[in-house]
Amino acid sequence: MSDVKPRFRLKPLHLVGIALLLLAGWLGFTSMGDSLTPYVNVTEAKASGRNVQVMGYPQNQGTVESGTFRFTMRDEMGQPIEVLYRQPKPGNFDQAISVVAIGAFDESQGIFVADDLLVKCPSKYQEDTQAAK
Repeated sequence: MSDVKPRFRLKPLHLVGIALLLLAGWLGFTSMGDSLTPYVNVTEAKASGRNVQVMGYPQNQGTVESGTFRFTMRDEMGQPIEVLYRQPKPGNFDQAISVVAIGAFDESQGIFVADDLLVKCPSKYQEDTQAAK
């Protein structure tokens, strides 16, 4: 009997499997990073050139023309931006406290083109401070 322990060797098939797992992990990580849309202010949205999320406060009720909705909002820094949403006006937009526009700034038109709008309205469960007075 010998005291020599057998050495562990990777077979070529094992190496191919490890390489495929590493490749799949890398592809998943990079594609996930591309799909994330960070929150930015108006200045950063204008400079980014990619899809971002801008949170702001509606400054007007907006206009609807040919099925598209256009309005102006201000970010937390007070910077205004005009938003074009190529969908009908959301039903609860008139009660909105704040809006998150998800999309990209179009430099040629000078407008933020939103792919999606998240309208944040006051909760019916919040205590009404006017009624309490």
